[in-house]
Amino acid sequence: MRRRIALAGMLAAVGALALVVPAQAATGTLVVNGVTKQNPARGCYPTLSPVLVENLTDARVDVYSAAGCQGTVTRQVAAGMTAATVGFSYFVN
Repeated sequence: MRRRIALAGMLAAVGALALVVPAQAATGTLVVNGVTKQNPARGCYPTLSPVLVENLTDARVDVYSAAGCQGTVTRQVAAGMTAATVGFSYFVN
């Protein structure tokens, strides 16, 4: 009986936690080097240098000097901003 109560409690906690986890996609349009992504998922994307980012989402975009979001951040593009820089990948936060 105690195991069932404990299991039910754990399942309830996991269910509640699932509702608290934020969405994994930015809302809006992101245009990088002329390629449009609607509501882009959070994560790292490849690109070619130079990079032109038009960030019409609600998330920040970080451009990296190397592929795979490695190296240094060459530019942080805030939500609603447009910027040009050099880099070979970018991360949607």
